[in-house]
Amino acid sequence: MQLHIQKVEQNNKVFTLYYTSEQPLPFDPHDVVMVSAGDYVVASVRELTADHIQLYISTDEPLEWGDQIVIQLAFSPTVSIVGSKDIIATLGHFPDFEHGIITDHHIGKDQVELDVQLAEPFADHTIKLTFLEATEIEFSAPDVEKNEIAEMDFRYDETLMVVDIEAAQGMSGSFFCGGIKAEFKS
Repeated sequence: MQLHIQKVEQNNKVFTLYYTSEQPLPFDPHDVVMVSAGDYVVASVRELTADHIQLYISTDEPLEWGDQIVIQLAFSPTVSIVGSKDIIATLGHFPDFEHGIITDHHIGKDQVELDVQLAEPFADHTIKLTFLEATEIEFSAPDVEKNEIAEMDFRYDETLMVVDIEAAQGMSGSFFCGGIKAEFKS
């Protein structure tokens, strides 16, 4: 979907884009979208009204906003992750897992389980992610000391979901899955 941008305001990593569009945006808060801002960047929808969209973009690189951008849905955690609404109710958003620490993992034949301790200011929360009907599972060896996530990317690919985990340190991996469950770990 193409938007005509009138103004962009930035507060740290939160960008508010004031726009005009011929039709309402087909997104919900917490959706993950791809946005053209020079290059394509991944963003999480934080707020959406008839004249602006607020996006969280985890980048330190300068973004180039023209007078028009293209924005498209990459992933909807509230639709595709069982338990996401409970996590959103507690945290106020679905986390991007950036700088989270993988504290435990189990990689089976068709299931992947990861316990991820969130980064500050939510470091007192650990989320158990269970990826069901997993295929084409590829992981690097875990680090004995620390497995820190640089980026965890969810997206759709036909009837499956793709999960890519880039490591800041330690274990990284990618796979396809048919379902995702998320829950707080006690």
